[in-house]
Amino acid sequence: MNVRGAVYVVLRGPADKREKALTTLKKAGIFAERSVRGPELIEAFFYGGDERPSPRFMDACASHVGKALIGTDFAVEETGTISSAAASRRLAYNRRTGEWLGAFIDTAAPEEARAQTLAHLAREQGIDIADIELREPPESQLPAV
Repeated sequence: MNVRGAVYVVLRGPADKREKALTTLKKAGIFAERSVRGPELIEAFFYGGDERPSPRFMDACASHVGKALIGTDFAVEETGTISSAAASRRLAYNRRTGEWLGAFIDTAAPEEARAQTLAHLAREQGIDIADIELREPPESQLPAV
């Protein structure tokens, strides 16, 4: 799946509170991951099914994340859209429990790189690689603004 047009929301807060904030987002049903740009950043993602999301949808994404993060010391820093044609990501789920593992897997990455990523994720989660299922990102259902 090409998720060009997905909305990302960058969040900033204390590095030592990032894991708690990620857990809070996960409980709220928001797909987010640690940012590679720094230990104090988190990136949350939304997909509305449109390559060009409206400013209203983008604002609703930022608002939804902001409300979920109340009390976490994290705040919305930036909102944008993924415009790369190589934005092929799937969500990693535990096949046995149906739980999202908090990771995005780039299906366009070289097979060896994907295998290493999946092996690392399996070790991190304490599960077998065979227990990881890759699913398409669901379309985001945001509260009405």
